[in-house]
Amino acid sequence: MFDLGGGGSGNELVDVAGVVESKRVLARAEYRQIRAIGAFHAARVAAETSVSVLMPGESAANEAALALGMSENRVWFAITLCEDLETRLPLTDEAFASGELDMAQVRTIHNLLQNLSDEKARIVEAALFARGPIDRLPPRRIGERLRRLVARYDRDGFAERSARAKEERYISVKQCDDGMAFLSGELPSLDAATIWNRLKEMAIGDVCAGDERSMPQRHADALVALADGSGRLTCGCGREDCATAVPAAGKRGPLVQIVVSDGSIGFGSFSGGSFGAGAGTGARAGAGAGAASAPGGGSAAIPTVGFLPGVGPLDPETVRAAITHSATQRIHVSAVDPIEPAPDIAALRYRIPRALADRIRARDGVCRFPHCPVPATSCDIDHTVPFDHANPSEGGRTEEANLACLCRRHHRWKTQGHMTLQQLGDGLLRWTMPDGQVYDTEPDPPAFWAAGA
Repeated sequence: MFDLGGGGSGNELVDVAGVVESKRVLARAEYRQIRAIGAFHAARVAAETSVSVLMPGESAANEAALALGMSENRVWFAITLCEDLETRLPLTDEAFASGELDMAQVRTIHNLLQNLSDEKARIVEAALFARGPIDRLPPRRIGERLRRLVARYDRDGFAERSARAKEERYISVKQCDDGMAFLSGELPSLDAATIWNRLKEMAIGDVCAGDERSMPQRHADALVALADGSGRLTCGCGREDCATAVPAAGKRGPLVQIVVSDGSIGFGSFSGGSFGAGAGTGARAGAGAGAASAPGGGSAAIPTVGFLPGVGPLDPETVRAAITHSATQRIHVSAVDPIEPAPDIAALRYRIPRALADRIRARDGVCRFPHCPVPATSCDIDHTVPFDHANPSEGGRTEEANLACLCRRHHRWKTQGHMTLQQLGDGLLRWTMPDGQVYDTEPDPPAFWAAGA
């Protein structure tokens, strides 16, 4: 492929045809995978249509995600794309199968035509390919062409789709590494412009020339200032005589559970527990720059690390801020801080006592279905062996060895019998899929990470 001989302009050093063929090979492999996932889902739908299943084929995406190590969203995209290629986009299907178009290009076509009727989608697709080869166009250029073609061939549908799109507006948060998160969403254009203009005004007007933050940093800090109740951006110049300085407004703490290791706070009534922001009970703990103020006038150690269930470790400054602005609540989480065994009368009742529920959530950390990241604080607590309401003494006791955190969707799937679940002891769970595949999951306790760090 490479000729390292001397002379020439340098163009002979690269075999472009080999690079193009590598794209085609990868694209054809991606196409086969999309087709395989789509066929698996279609077979599951056919098998479950005749039985009592609320949504036939719903569990297929989950099984494929576990087997392939993919997210469920990625698998669902493959299923949807496969259906689109089969029924609406014949030209794109042919180009993808031959490797002429790769996944990024096909994704662009699919996304921009998915809201059109089948007839309009075929018309626009035909117009796109009629203009000449598009295999060398980057996705952005394909998108630009498609938007113009959609506007030309489906003018009447634009207003309807716009109204429908506004109904589907949303904001979401995706956790990232190093204590960061990705905030994204879709809003009506005018609403987004309103927010963006306000952030720009705050980034310029609320601070003086001595603030050394970059403009993107100011925009991010301004958004938080709008949400936490302070209402304006605090200048970062550090000067006491700053002309833009205003009295600090009270801030609202996040409604999340922060976990710290045993004894790291140093409060006698709180040691060995989790501190839940906005938990609704407990006292408020204050923390200064170096140490927290303990009851009785003493000084308490500031934790070196914290843990946000479902996310991961938190740096000391974040923990310090959370303790300053949040209510605290003790939750038993470790072997050195045991909870009394539930008496038989409690174990024979369906309702889970508050202390036991707190312990299960602190033990599990997240939903116990394989790879599910939903925090335990947002999960149901499921009886692994179903509680026998007619005769509680016959099984399904309300005790730690028979309880686990499941998010609402995986709780529903387990209840509907999509898969079976078994407790192995010490919080270990074994899941068996319809095809016989077995997955074991273990607790992901916040206390373990906080203490281990």
